[in-house]
Amino acid sequence: MNRIKDHRLWKLLLTFTLALTLLVLPAPPADAASFSYSAYPKGTVGMKKPTIGFDVAETDASPRFSAFHMKVDGQAVDGTLDTAEMSYIYTPSEELAPGTHTVLVTLQFDGYQPIENSWTFEVAENAVDEVQADYSKNQQDGLKAINDYRTLYGLQPLKLNPNLTLAAKLHASYLSANQAAKSGLSLHKQQSGLPGFVGEGPGDRAVYAGYYKGIGEDVSFYTGTLVESIDALFDAPYHRSPFLNPDAKDLGIEMVGDYVVIEFGFADESADLNLVVSPAPGDPYVPLNFDGYEDPDPIRMHTAAKYPVGYPIMAVAEGANITSVELADAKLTDSSGNPVELLKNSPANDDHLKTAAILIPKAPLQPDTEYKAYVKLNVSRGGVPAVLEKSWSFRTEPADGIGKTKLHADASAYLKLAELTSPLKHVVSFKLDSDQYTLDGLRFPMKRAPFLLDGSSYLWVRDLSAALGASVTWDDSRKAAIYTKNGRTITFFTNRGAYEINGKSYTTGSPARLENELTLIPVRLLSEVLGAEVKYNEATRIVTITY
Repeated sequence: MNRIKDHRLWKLLLTFTLALTLLVLPAPPADAASFSYSAYPKGTVGMKKPTIGFDVAETDASPRFSAFHMKVDGQAVDGTLDTAEMSYIYTPSEELAPGTHTVLVTLQFDGYQPIENSWTFEVAENAVDEVQADYSKNQQDGLKAINDYRTLYGLQPLKLNPNLTLAAKLHASYLSANQAAKSGLSLHKQQSGLPGFVGEGPGDRAVYAGYYKGIGEDVSFYTGTLVESIDALFDAPYHRSPFLNPDAKDLGIEMVGDYVVIEFGFADESADLNLVVSPAPGDPYVPLNFDGYEDPDPIRMHTAAKYPVGYPIMAVAEGANITSVELADAKLTDSSGNPVELLKNSPANDDHLKTAAILIPKAPLQPDTEYKAYVKLNVSRGGVPAVLEKSWSFRTEPADGIGKTKLHADASAYLKLAELTSPLKHVVSFKLDSDQYTLDGLRFPMKRAPFLLDGSSYLWVRDLSAALGASVTWDDSRKAAIYTKNGRTITFFTNRGAYEINGKSYTTGSPARLENELTLIPVRLLSEVLGAEVKYNEATRIVTITY
């Protein structure tokens, strides 16, 4: 089901496609050894001088190359043999003509019979001479935004790859030319015969652009900036996975119109078995909710659930040769130790998951609240069982968008906040007669500027609650504003000199007041009731609240 968020985001889809075809070479009858390899390119390429290669990926023995020969269209070629990596690479010095080309390789390993393998590929009629490693500022900004997330998770940064960037550009151009989101076309599969067609799937297009490793693709249709689109993709749980992959190495990114295509390039899977969880441990500014703007719909199997839900939590088993993952246990509790109801997705009930679990709070999370999470996965690698489990905590943001703004401003500084061993203190400042307040160094608009009346400074209760991560309701029968945060409920009466904290009544000489249907709170009263440090600087006319 397609959903619209703020009339900007129509559809997010995720496809992982391996661009390499791994085949098993049969061993000669006299020997009990086998080899897995990749031979490339296959299919159609858009390069006049495509790299042609043969890599031995896995063996059940430890042979050494003794000889390797390659022929292209019947002619012997001189490429580069890497015996350590067991690979052979050849790049033509002359342009290949459009059409079909045949490759024949002969391998000789010490102690084994020679092995031959042959394959064909097509050079497109409109193939290009070479791919330029020339990136726009927008692409560089997109790379930085993705690497900001990887910094937070302690992962290696990605590098822009010219071939993946070409693949992203070609697909984004196809989507835009055919208005894919509006016409109902797939955002991942191209249709032959339509303008801009270069390959049906992400793997086909990567090969066309000259990239032969494993890839994953994120696509969005989004009216906004490239960085905003990246943030939306990260928040959507299925699309978050490639951001968190430790084996991701290369990146291609392009935005054409409102279409954004991101191609992730992967190295060989690590032999180590690891558990990656999200939100990141210690993250101090986690979003509160998720509006469901993703296809496939992550709550489609939870028929009683409705959007918005809480911000999705992920647990991903990473490592080579994982054959199965089972969600054994998962818990989430709030700052008072109360359990939070979770919608649980795992390979057992979600056909779009193989090595991950998605845990979605049934209701939006509370602002500025610490949550503790626990997850346990039973993993099998080639029939060998293993257990991955982790307990961690994170804190929600007090105001919408503050986390992403601070992350992209300085990811290293953000990481240091996540590594703090003591709770983060928020600082909010209100200046009299100003239409903005600052929260943790960021500016936010106010509906009603603070003002001085009869010697007292007043703040509008809804501006106050927004800055402090609280909620406010109005009780018309009592003429009172009800302020709630983390189990603390304050009732500000506007018709008498009193207030209540969790139902207990107190008198005050500085009560709230109602002006033009707005509940205004004097700073003096704030210092009595908030349980926070409240200061007023008369010289600068600034109210500072630390909580």
